[in-house]
Order: sequence, then structure tokens, then C-alpha cells
Amino acid sequence: MQLSTVRRLTLVAATIATGLAAGFFYAYHVSVTRGHALIGDRAYLEAMQAINATVRNWEFFGGFFGALILGAAALALRAGRWRSATTWLVAAGVGLYLAAFLVTMLVNVPMNEELARVALSGADLAAVRADYEAPWNRANALRTGLSIAGFAFLVTAVASDRRPTPPRDAAAATGAPDRSQAPRVLGG
Repeated sequence: MQLSTVRRLTLVAATIATGLAAGFFYAYHVSVTRGHALIGDRAYLEAMQAINATVRNWEFFGGFFGALILGAAALALRAGRWRSATTWLVAAGVGLYLAAFLVTMLVNVPMNEELARVALSGADLAAVRADYEAPWNRANALRTGLSIAGFAFLVTAVASDRRPTPPRDAAAATGAPDRSQAPRVLGG
């Protein structure tokens, strides 16, 4: 397999994985957080503890970590191609997703781990929720926006990643007739 094919397939895979992660964050932002706003403190905290206990699964990891790993690989495969607009689009997309990943690891995950240690039976549920919900939702909104922007840059990179056109004298090297100077026929 040619390097250009590996480069393109890696970029497409990185784009798909980033889209999965962005879609996960987006769906959570526009549905789960809104549903949570309608339920009481105990139900909210129990739901968040249950979600946090089950979200670490292979399906989630495929998009969440796959976007980072495949994005880094797509960027590494473009090393030395810094004059290419596609390379800069990939770099921007990977950088934005990396920022979303860092928000998750530095804000959301520590908050989730802290919430997991709360025994709801003896806690002031309204206070626990007040300390958790708004900051967590802001971080989720931020990572949602960052990952969607990263995905958009990667989609644009895939669309702009075209194989170079062979030079006009390539036809002569292969023995094929040079049609570049042939008259054009209307409708043909």
C-alpha cells in the first residue's frame, strides 16, 4: 500500500473517530443534561453516578481515545508537508480535539471521580448537586464545542486532500497520446 493511501485512510479514520466523540458529547449536551434539569436532586445524582460508572467501555474508548491516537497518526504522516493547507487543517482539527480531551481529563473526570465517592444517603443532596452540575455542564459544553470544531476542520481536511495531478508530460512517458492540445468537442 502506498504512503499516500495510508495517509488518507488514517485521516479518514481520525475524522470518523473525532465525529463519534463529538457526537457523543453533543448528544449528551442537548438531551441528557436537559433531562437531568427536570429531575430531583437524588435522581440526578444517582443517574450521574450510574452513567459515570458505565461510560468507561470499549465503545466509548474507540471514539474518545481513537480520535486522539488516529489524529496524532494522521498528523505524523503529514510530517514534512507543512506547505499544504490540508496539513494545517489536520493540525487544527487534532489540536481542537486535544483541547476537548484535556477538558475531559482535567475537569470532567476528576469531578466524576469525586461524585463517585459521595455517599448519597448522608449527604446534603442539593449542595452536592449545586457544586457539581453547573461546573460539569459548562465543561461539557466547552468540550462539545471544541470537538465539533475539531471534527469540522478534519472533514475539511479530508475534502481538501486530493492526489496531485500528474504533470502534462506524464502521458509522453507512458506512451499514451497527449490530449492536452487536442481540440475540444462540444458535448463530448
